[in-house]
Amino acid sequence: MNDLKKLELHDFHDSKSAKFTEFAGWNMPVSYGSSISEHIHTRSSCSLFDVSHMGEIRVTGRDATDFLDFVLTNSVSNVKSGKAVYSPICNKDGGTVDDLIAYKISDLDYLLCVNASNIDKDYEHLLNYCNSFNCSLENVSNAYGQLAVQGPLSEVILSKIINKDLSNLAKMTFCEIDVPFGNALIARTGYTGEDGFEIYFPVRNSLEWASSFDKLEESERVKWAGLAARDSLRLESRFPLYGHEISESISPFCANLNWCIKWNKRDFLGKSALFNEKQIGGKFKVLYYEVSDRRIPREGAKIFFDGIKVGEVLSGGFSPTFEKPIGSMRIEREVIDKSDCDGWSVEVRKSKIPIKISTKFKRN
Repeated sequence: MNDLKKLELHDFHDSKSAKFTEFAGWNMPVSYGSSISEHIHTRSSCSLFDVSHMGEIRVTGRDATDFLDFVLTNSVSNVKSGKAVYSPICNKDGGTVDDLIAYKISDLDYLLCVNASNIDKDYEHLLNYCNSFNCSLENVSNAYGQLAVQGPLSEVILSKIINKDLSNLAKMTFCEIDVPFGNALIARTGYTGEDGFEIYFPVRNSLEWASSFDKLEESERVKWAGLAARDSLRLESRFPLYGHEISESISPFCANLNWCIKWNKRDFLGKSALFNEKQIGGKFKVLYYEVSDRRIPREGAKIFFDGIKVGEVLSGGFSPTFEKPIGSMRIEREVIDKSDCDGWSVEVRKSKIPIKISTKFKRN
């Protein structure tokens, strides 16, 4: 634990009785009490997440747009400045190097938010292709802090904090503001499935931004939440987590992210390999399941159809909203057309328990 990186706000979180855990080389708040309560509060009100461990890479220059259109599966050339674009990054074989959000400040200037565990890998990967374009990259991860304000009351609460009406800021757009406690980029983005915002600010202003919510926290309209709630929220919302639903062995196509693969682009990294996958329907598929039993299948658990092993669990946990275990799984292509059938099960502690493949989670 001594070698782990600490957030700028580590002592602040410690003062709020945070429990910490290792994640992507960082000592991160996993919860401040009950992670289930934090999850429910996010769905009903508003929660704060310190996600300053995430990485930021700046892309600038005349060819910045063309460069990103080549290295990303999605397109940034067809959106206006002030828009945020979600996209996987692929290698030439179609495997997922990472997924990110690209903030288009202008045609010549982008801010990329990448996963904490992949900062160095992403930077090196992008550098390998940058030389063919007239643009430059800078890893500015150490310069930024980031808070996520998530939940149905997030617009009202953040508007009050910054004294600015955010009702006209559409989803997947952002603005840059100056407030008494520092300048910031505020984006209507998030990872919970709720309305919300992500705030990027100079790391030196971290405490001022965190403390600005103190009064609303006292009224319990806002509460801090940790990694455990963030993971259960994203799983309920079927958002992929790198290293689980997407990875270098799981392409965006197999992960059902076809919507952010722009096939009509002249070329992009991994296009040929992804197109070949599309032609055959994918090597396998990532699907989601729910369990009536109270036992929770975890990552790596074996998936069976009619008693034959056909896949494995990628993410598994308890859903506070639907009050049952849910998860994602990787299954072989040959049984994809059996997804509506009975006969699916998962192995938990050497016992097979029934599961149902689900396109939309529901209460029992």
